[in-house]
Amino acid sequence: MRVLKYLLATVLFFYVIIVFLPKENFYFLLEHKLSENNIVLNNESLKDFGGVLRINGALAVYGGDEIAQIDKITVLPFILYNEVSMKDLHFAKKLQTMFPGKIDEASLKATLFYPIKIWIKLKGDFGDIDGSYNIYSKTIRLVLKPQEDSRQKYPLIYANFQNIDGELVHESSLR
Repeated sequence: MRVLKYLLATVLFFYVIIVFLPKENFYFLLEHKLSENNIVLNNESLKDFGGVLRINGALAVYGGDEIAQIDKITVLPFILYNEVSMKDLHFAKKLQTMFPGKIDEASLKATLFYPIKIWIKLKGDFGDIDGSYNIYSKTIRLVLKPQEDSRQKYPLIYANFQNIDGELVHESSLR
């Protein structure tokens, strides 16, 4: 019974920390860091409720040109497990030769139990992409599970993937 009380107190303590974290300030710090690379997020509305930060209607601009509209971003800062998920990413017409016109879902996940990796998941009409980014070695590995007719729609995406052991894989170093 004593252990249960300590466990409950610990969980409650972490929840209170998460609820009162200045998530909006972290978001504005991220915006500032992105602006150093000429990427600006405009027209978004922020809502912090119950430890979760929700961002609606973000417009991504690079060097003065609109590059994408993101309908919904959800940030789950749970200290031991963190996730940023995005729904309905619409890329600008001029970028649709390199990127699909719409990505239904995208998520980035990180955990303190394995701090050197960020897990990546994308879903869209091109198929599903699962992968990871290694922070230490600065390498990315993506595995594409394509849909049937998407190879003709998105030839530039498929040009970056190689068939390795029956899977479409993209591996690169970002150094």
